[in-house]
Amino acid sequence: MKTIKKIGIAIIIIIIGGAYAYGTWPRPIYNTDIGSLSYEKTDFLTTDSTMEQKFVCGNNGFSGFAIKMLKQDGQNIGNYRWTVEEVKTGKTIGKGTISEADTETRLFESSNPQKQGMVNVNFPKQQNSKGKEYRLTLQAEEMEDTESVAVYITEKNSTESELKVNENAMTDKASVVKLNYKRFNVETFIVFLGIAVYLWAFIKFMYKLFR
Repeated sequence: MKTIKKIGIAIIIIIIGGAYAYGTWPRPIYNTDIGSLSYEKTDFLTTDSTMEQKFVCGNNGFSGFAIKMLKQDGQNIGNYRWTVEEVKTGKTIGKGTISEADTETRLFESSNPQKQGMVNVNFPKQQNSKGKEYRLTLQAEEMEDTESVAVYITEKNSTESELKVNENAMTDKASVVKLNYKRFNVETFIVFLGIAVYLWAFIKFMYKLFR
């Protein structure tokens, strides 16, 4: 009976750990050792301005991105068309528009400098994205200059990437973009199981010590 009980508890722990480890995991394409207060930014992207960011995915399950933007004080923003395409095939895997509604979120208005100004975008999960190069293009539609936004940039990390603003290459820079991967995170699962086993052993030890 005790063996069956232990097996049941182990199965429950594994199920909980599996559910916890599967989710959306962000990975930055920029150097996270640089503090947010040291970020630079592009010029404000006015009508017909474009920003292109190339990057290589480090995992499978690419399903969206978060980009850090700056609005002008007290102004609404115009519409910005975005597309994500696979560079090798030219296939568009996601497209849409970033508008004022996307900046009226708790994340964008967060008091946390790291989270403030972030706009999240989702598209269908790409099963075999690891090692593939993609291009994110952000293009301003017709708007007043006061409706424009800037994109935060900083040093790029070791991930292969290339940034252009209005066709001007920005060497050694990357936009402050996090790639979202929807996947099972093995590392998180192992850590969860390790903590569960440690707590079980600790409780068992304390029970024997004080009974």
